[in-house]
Amino acid sequence: MLKFLKEKVLVKDDLPKLSDRKKAILYYAVDNYIKLASPITSLLVQKTTLHDLSTATIRNELNALEAMGFLKQLHTSSGRVPTTQAYRFFVNETLKDTKYSTKDLQDVRDKLFARTTNLSEIVESISKAISTKTNYPTVFMFDGFENLIVQSIKIVWLLSSQVLVLVETNAGAISNTIEANSSVTKQDCDNASSVFSAIFGGKSISYLTQNMDNFSFGVKESMRKYDEVFKLVLEVLSAYYNHTKSKVSNQGIIKLLESPDTSVESAKNILNVLDDSESLKNIMATEDEDVTVDFGEEEDNMLTDCAVIKAPLVLDGKKIATFGIIGPERIDYANIAGVLKFVSDELKNKLTNGGKNDT
Repeated sequence: MLKFLKEKVLVKDDLPKLSDRKKAILYYAVDNYIKLASPITSLLVQKTTLHDLSTATIRNELNALEAMGFLKQLHTSSGRVPTTQAYRFFVNETLKDTKYSTKDLQDVRDKLFARTTNLSEIVESISKAISTKTNYPTVFMFDGFENLIVQSIKIVWLLSSQVLVLVETNAGAISNTIEANSSVTKQDCDNASSVFSAIFGGKSISYLTQNMDNFSFGVKESMRKYDEVFKLVLEVLSAYYNHTKSKVSNQGIIKLLESPDTSVESAKNILNVLDDSESLKNIMATEDEDVTVDFGEEEDNMLTDCAVIKAPLVLDGKKIATFGIIGPERIDYANIAGVLKFVSDELKNKLTNGGKNDT
């Protein structure tokens, strides 16, 4: 089954207006360079796409596109290659009608929810699936962690003063085993599980963390220990967020570094960004609800000659995460955008419908 998608793409309004002829030449120039890494010449354009025009006419158009900032020459006598502005034009034109094949991406679907409801494992599988399919480093950013909806809270008493805290959310389960106060009993844990699930079920994590002081667990003598148990829940949520707020799959880094399109300087910048959670937060930030593409040169960040293709994960009308890849400007935008859109659609479908496949 083939799904066709109308994509809303981040459009730069300040791009110069182009005639249909210039658009045709520029589209060919970028598409050809992405596929073959080959500069274009007037003769190549005439032979492959605009047979009715003379090479002199095409040369004039190429000169005009260069003057407008869409093309550049690496050497005086060489053909022309795309600039970042040309890639922006190509992205805006290409992703207006992005398509993906669910059959071709079946292997990605199989990996997304392979026998787990654990949120950490789901995030890991998303990152690996995208990185494997695109061959580029993948970033999963929990930039909407506070919007996760709590479905239930279970505190399981274990031996040696340990308890297992399990928070079920609309995106998966968060769990950890931690030390509890020696005065906490199994009955305390059982009682707290029922009370917390009743109070916070259907509420966001931000509601849970911001309103703890509004609940008078200590008013009654019999409920005083709930304060202690509640702190354990907050400790698990805080630790989880700090540990997984930016998940990076390094699977595609080797190929990226081996690519002739990745300069030594670009490689160093990419590795520095992938190791810096604050930089990743800024680079992955998006308010859009669809696949978007950012270029380092446009955003004035350290990812010169690089592109960031990203998509949000929206559940119950709230964004909970953003995921995407970082790669060179010469990249298969349509294919990667299709993979990201597919993953976004599959996640929303599976999480909303309890993991049932949309066949």
